[in-house]
Amino acid sequence: MEEKSNVTKLTQKDYQKKYDEKTQSVTIKYTPADMSDYDRMMKYLEKTGKSRSSFIKELINDFFENEKYAITESRIADYYKIYNVDGELLDKLKAVVGKKSYNIILGIFKTFVEDELYDAYIYKGDDVDVWIEDFIDEIKNGDVDINVLIKNLKKLLIKV
Repeated sequence: MEEKSNVTKLTQKDYQKKYDEKTQSVTIKYTPADMSDYDRMMKYLEKTGKSRSSFIKELINDFFENEKYAITESRIADYYKIYNVDGELLDKLKAVVGKKSYNIILGIFKTFVEDELYDAYIYKGDDVDVWIEDFIDEIKNGDVDINVLIKNLKKLLIKV
C-alpha cells in the first residue's frame, strides 16, 4: 500500500497568491473629460511597444529621480520666463555672474516666491474659514440644498 506524503503540494494558484501578497498595485481611471489624454497615451504605447505598467513606472521614477516636485532655481527661471520675465535677460545674467551665482540669485527669488505663496495661504485662510462657516450655516438653514449643489458641481466639473 502506497503511503501518502505529508508534504502539501502548492498549486500554481497558491504560488500566485503568495507572490501577490508581496506586490502592490496602483490603478488610474480616466473619466470622459480625460479621454483625449488616454487616447494620446495609448497611441504612444502602441508606437513604442511599452506596456501601461512599465510606462507609468517610468514616469513615476522620472518624477522622483529628477525631483520634479521640488521648486528649483531652474524651475524658478522657467516660471519667470513664462510670466513675462525676459528669458534673454535671465540667460545674460547667468553669463555675466556665472552658474553658481546665478543659482544663488534665483534661490533668493525662490524664497521670495515661497514667502509670497505662504503669505497668500495665510491671508486667504481666514477667508476660507469664514466661507466654510457661512456655507455650513446656509446648509443648516435650508438656504442651500447640498444634494442639488453636488449634482450641479459634478456637471460643471465634467464640462471642465
